[in-house]
Order: sequence, then structure tokens, then C-alpha cells
Amino acid sequence: MQANLFYIFARMRNLMLYITIFMIVSVGANAQGIRPNNLTMDEDTSKVDLFDKVAPSNVVPAIRAWHLVDNFSRKKSISIDTSTIGFHNYNPIFKKSISNNYLGFVGSPYQNMQFFDRKQNSKFYFLQELSTYQTSTSDITYFNTTTPYAHLMYNEGSQGTRRAMQIFDAFFTQNIDSLTNIGFQFDVIKNASSYALQGANHKNLSFFFSRNGTRYNAYFNFINKNNDLLNNGGITTPTINRKTGSYQLPTYFGQSLEANTKSISIFTSHEYLMGKLPFWTEKDDSIKIVFKPRYAAQYTAELNNYKRFLVEKSVPTNFFDTTFIKNANHTDSAYFTVFNHTIQLKAFEDENRKFTFGKRVFIENELVKAVHPLPYGQRIYTYSNVMLGGEIYSENSNFWIWRAQANFTLLGRNIGDAMVKGMIEKPLVIKNDTSYLNIEGWYSDRSANIFEEHWQSNHFKWENKFKKQHEVVFRSSYTYPRFKLQAGFDYALYSNYLYNNELALPDQYKEEFSVLGAWLNKDFKFWYFGWSNKVVWQTVSNTTALRLPTLSAYSSIYFTHYLFKVMKINLGAEVYYHSAYFAHSYEPSTTRFYVQNELLTGNYPYINLYFNAKLKRTSAFAKLEHANSRFKFGEFFGTPHYPMEQMAFRFGFLWTFYD
Repeated sequence: MQANLFYIFARMRNLMLYITIFMIVSVGANAQGIRPNNLTMDEDTSKVDLFDKVAPSNVVPAIRAWHLVDNFSRKKSISIDTSTIGFHNYNPIFKKSISNNYLGFVGSPYQNMQFFDRKQNSKFYFLQELSTYQTSTSDITYFNTTTPYAHLMYNEGSQGTRRAMQIFDAFFTQNIDSLTNIGFQFDVIKNASSYALQGANHKNLSFFFSRNGTRYNAYFNFINKNNDLLNNGGITTPTINRKTGSYQLPTYFGQSLEANTKSISIFTSHEYLMGKLPFWTEKDDSIKIVFKPRYAAQYTAELNNYKRFLVEKSVPTNFFDTTFIKNANHTDSAYFTVFNHTIQLKAFEDENRKFTFGKRVFIENELVKAVHPLPYGQRIYTYSNVMLGGEIYSENSNFWIWRAQANFTLLGRNIGDAMVKGMIEKPLVIKNDTSYLNIEGWYSDRSANIFEEHWQSNHFKWENKFKKQHEVVFRSSYTYPRFKLQAGFDYALYSNYLYNNELALPDQYKEEFSVLGAWLNKDFKFWYFGWSNKVVWQTVSNTTALRLPTLSAYSSIYFTHYLFKVMKINLGAEVYYHSAYFAHSYEPSTTRFYVQNELLTGNYPYINLYFNAKLKRTSAFAKLEHANSRFKFGEFFGTPHYPMEQMAFRFGFLWTFYD
């Protein structure tokens, strides 16, 4: 153990030295042709104003970025965060939540334990616990840039002397002209866990195109995805022996079970803008006609195709108690294709009228094909749905911003599905400072997924007829930027709740139960020191179908300063914690979590030490992860039977280019 500690600390010390030398040398390279940065910037967040000015072309690099939201009907601007604070957080699931039930290694299936922030972006049932590692159409960011912009990111980690983890991300975007932008992104997470027969390999390649003109907006993207998981069934020992290396611990599977999913997504959107009457303005004694859009018609289409292969070379009888097809060298294959296309008509707010609001109506058609294996052949399901919906909104008022929308499934397998949702954002001025109150709520009826009702594989089969899941949710939040304060309160009421029971089978809890939650984020700054804190409290009225930790918390204390007056550094320690609870267990052949009543997990602090640095266009970090694992052995199980990785050294770099 001491040898491993000395090895890790030596690597961390040497890497910090290399980072410092590398970034100092980078000053000369980055300084050529670049003026001093005279753009204002928030010292704490370092958001916006991403670029330095470039002298040779006299073009000021600038970038705008946005997502398409609400049925791809409108833009939502996003900021590009270049802060050193938090740069060491490379794990995608912990970028979105401070508390996750996962298999302990980067790239593993997971459940967000902050219940009200759970989002399953994948339409494929067997990928929903991996949605963060999949780029979906709604994740695509579109850009408009004055100069080409690119970045390269590389992270690496090792367990002792083993290279275990590599993360790579390459991104490029460029405007062809002032209206047209193209780009691509390629990201990889490849991780061999320190525990035997366990790992992940996730790859996403996406191309995107946008053209935003006066009367016509067009979007296109193509995404190719591959998600590969190796699973060992978990370790058989309830605790971890100090004298036994993690790779030597016995596992339920003698040979790994491999789940590989290949998928593609294709999306396109076309919007034509119309104006009622020209809008005249007078400037410098000349008259200029300015087009002002009042109405729009939009067509969107999206195709998602998934292929899943579950490969087992042998059947571990100590884990699976049923085998329906074959005892060895068997592959289960499943296919899922969904095509959605939507027509929308819009009427925009009129800025010249005092009482006005925007409106849109849409009709959507969904075509689905699902295939699962049988002992001799396949079973194919085909169905369609027709949805009708609308929205009214006001987003130009200084008094408040509000939105109200509804949709209803008129025809098809999911007939009767409905969603009614509303949102209000109210600015509150307190002594010349502005804070924000946000309130939203919705009611929904949702049909079960096709694979929740019908499925057969080598070890599982079910035929269900579920009722619609009823959901009523109320969420509120308060943000006070000056005091770096955020707080919120959440409430949900469920009936006919869909979940996976103790046998890892889809089930439905027909009684009503509620979920109540509250959260608080507060940052403190004193001199060169900072202290970030996040706390989440949750309670469930009936835990038959849903288990959550009562308390989850994150705290980070750090020192930030400038080295040699040019390189910003950030040195600190952080801890993750959640209270003990019966975490949902994991079923590897379906890649789903299910309820269990035997093992408690949690009540354990997970501590990291980190160092971040940023010099102009280059950022770097070094991190000693799970630094306390050697001092409190055998208690760090996240998911039952799946321990978290032990103390490990991680480092990474990010280079940006924009000239």
C-alpha cells in the first residue's frame, strides 16, 4: 500500500511540475499575433467573452451558441464556461448531479439520486441508464462564429501502475458565411475498471449544420453512437480485504457479459418566417425597410435507429436462475427504430402591443418498430402515434416570463397520453440587485415503454399490460447571483408508478405516493479562498417502488490565485456524501436498476484532492481521486455488489483554438 501511495504522489508531483512548465512555455506560442485581452470577464465564473482579440485579420473572435428546445421550436442561448473552478470534474454523471447510484467506474450505468433532476434522454429502453454517455439530438449545440473555433481535450487515469481510463474529445465549428455554420464533435470514454471483467467504451461522432437567415432557418445533424459495456456481475464478497488487490477479488461471472449498442440519429428542421406589414425606420435621412417576422411555419423530422447485442460465452448459474434459449455462446439481439416528424405553426409576440403573447400549435406523427428475440426467431411490433399540442408564452416582458403548453395523443398505441405544463420566471429587485424566482409544474399521463410490456431474452421474459403512469410535479427555485445563492423546493405525486421490482422485472405500483425535496447551493469567497456547498434533502412517502437517500451533500474548499501573474491556478479538496439507504441493485443483461431490500449503501465520504490551471487557451488538471479509500477500507459500495474505484491518479488537458 505504501509503495502505491508513494507512486501516486510522485506522479502527481511530477505532473504538476510538467503542467507548470508546459503552460509557461505556452505563453510564447500563444502570444504570437495576439493582443492583450482587454475584454471584461467575471473573475469567478469566467463565462462569456471567450476570446482574445486577434491582430492579423482585425477580426474580433466572437461566438454565439444555443440549443433547440420545446419540440425544437425555439432557441435557448447557452454560455461557454471556461472557468478553472470545477475543471477537474471530468465524470459526465457528476457534472450533472452531486449524487449518483452507479457501478463505481467512469462510463458505468447509473441512476441520478437527485430524483427531480433525473432525465432519460434515450428513447431506447435498454439505454436509459446510459443516457448521459449518448449524444442525442436535443444535446446538439449550434453555433455562429466570426472565426473558426476548435478544442481538444484529453484525460487519463491510472489505478496504481495500470492505465485504466482515457477520455478524448475533439470539436470544431466554422461559419461558411455570416448565416451558415458547420461543425463536428467526436468524444470517447474508454475505461477498464480496476475490478476484473468490468469496463466501458462509449463513442459519439456528430456532424451539425445550421443556417439562420431573415426568412428561413435550417438545421441538420447526424450522430453515430456506440455504447459497449463489460460486466462481471459484481464481486461476491460483502467487504474488501486490505491484502487483496481489487483485480483479484472474486466476481459472479467467470467471463464478462458484454452489452453492445450501436445507434444513429438523423435530424432536420426547416422554418419559414413571414411578416404581415413592413416595418419602417428612418436613419440618416434615408428610409430602410426592415423585415419583422410575425408568423412562421416549421417542419422537423428525426430518425433514431438502435441495435443491441448481448453476448455471453457462458451462463453463470450462480447468478441467473433461468435460461430460456441457450446455456453457452449465446447472443441476444434487439432492434428499435422510431421516426418522428412534426408540423408547427407559430405567431410571435408583437412588441408594439401592450398585451400580447406568442402562440404555436403542432401536430406530430411517430412511427415505431421494435424487435426482440425468441427461442426460434424474432417478434416484431409496429405501431404509430399522432399527437396534437400547443403553447402560449410571453418572453419579452420585463415584469415576468411565462409559458404554458399542452399536448395530447389522439391516435395510436399511446392514445390518451397527455402533458400539461406551465412555467413562470419573475425577476425580483432588492436594493438595486436582481434575483429570480422560477416556478414550474406539470401533469402527465404516460404509457409504458413497448419493452416494459413485451420482452424475451435468454434469462428474462415478460408480457405485461400496464395502466398509464400518472404524475403531478411542482418545482420552484430562487436564485440570487450577487450572494451566489440558489435554493429550491420540489414536490411530486405519483400513481401507477412504473419500476423494476425485486426480481428485476418491470412492475407497476398502483397506490399513490409522494416525493418531497429541497436543495440549497451556496458559495463563499474570502480573499483567495473559496468554499462551494450543495445540499439536497429528499423523502418518499412509500418506499415500495422508489428508494432515495435522505441527504446528499457536496463541499469543496479551494485556493485560487495567479501564478507568475498570467496563469490562474485552483488548488483544493472536495467531498461527496449521501446518507445510507437501500440503493437499487443492477441487472446486467437488461442494463436496468431494480429495487432490493438486503444491502445498505452510503454514509461514506468520498474525498478528492485536485489542482487546476489555466493559461490563455490551455487548461489542465491533476487529481487524486477517492484519496481516503486506503484509510477506511471495505465500506465504499455505491451499488450493491459494485464497489467504487479505489484511490487513483487522474490528469487532463484542454486546448482551444480560435483563429
